[in-house]
Amino acid sequence: MGIQNYYGNLKEKFSTRLKRKEEEPAKAIAHPPRMHNLGEEIRLLVHSQSFEKAYSTAAPFLFASLGAWPGYWLFRGMDYHVHRSHIPLPIYIRQTYYQAKVVQLFIIMAGTYTVFRNASRLRLMNANRVAKSS
Repeated sequence: MGIQNYYGNLKEKFSTRLKRKEEEPAKAIAHPPRMHNLGEEIRLLVHSQSFEKAYSTAAPFLFASLGAWPGYWLFRGMDYHVHRSHIPLPIYIRQTYYQAKVVQLFIIMAGTYTVFRNASRLRLMNANRVAKSS
């Protein structure tokens, strides 16, 4: 009884260890890692309330930026007759291009600053509400 019982216990231990090793790869294959879905994360971000607030805050600046480019070119085109006697046309066009880019950049930076300033105010207001309610 003693020797047979000892060998029986050893056999059970080895068989359970072998079964565990065989089951682990099967589990890994049965449940592959989930793929990171960037499109879904962007969709959730765009449909969030905070994004909507930030976009509504920045919308006037975005539209002003879209109008600034052709508007500045139109202004510079109408003003060329004043400068044509001492600035050649290719140089004037290059100057207009860079100046229009700078105007557009300042408008976008002003919009970005406004969004971040309003977002930090909202965070501070929410933090104060949480502190007062506690």
